[in-house]
Amino acid sequence: MKINAVTRGVFRRLGLKSPPCSHDGIDSELSPVSIPEDYKALITQCFRRLGLPEDGICISVRPVGQRSSGQDVYAAFVKVTRWDASVASMFNELPTIEKMIDRGIRRSDMSRYSSFAGVWFRSPPKSEERPAVVH
Repeated sequence: MKINAVTRGVFRRLGLKSPPCSHDGIDSELSPVSIPEDYKALITQCFRRLGLPEDGICISVRPVGQRSSGQDVYAAFVKVTRWDASVASMFNELPTIEKMIDRGIRRSDMSRYSSFAGVWFRSPPKSEERPAVVH
């Protein structure tokens, strides 16, 4: 494989003697299909750490737009499916949840391939399903 002087300079700066090997059939990039699932897994993990049962909420992640750089923008939508004390107390922990999610995204490679718009919450349509008091 013949490489030009600029490429050799880049490899030298990175401390590499030769270009990394490329193996056909191996794809280390995130695909657009896996990005929403990766966001969903990260968000689900944050809710689990706070003790929220999975049957209390339903999480979906979908693209909501595109940045001027061409990067897709994703948002998470959390629908409350069952009101109980743990779900109601979750709303007191929203700043903590947002920080956990943001920190997780920054530590992952997802921010290299996409942008995250945030978490949006939606309550059940029937008002009688909500608790009388949310602290």
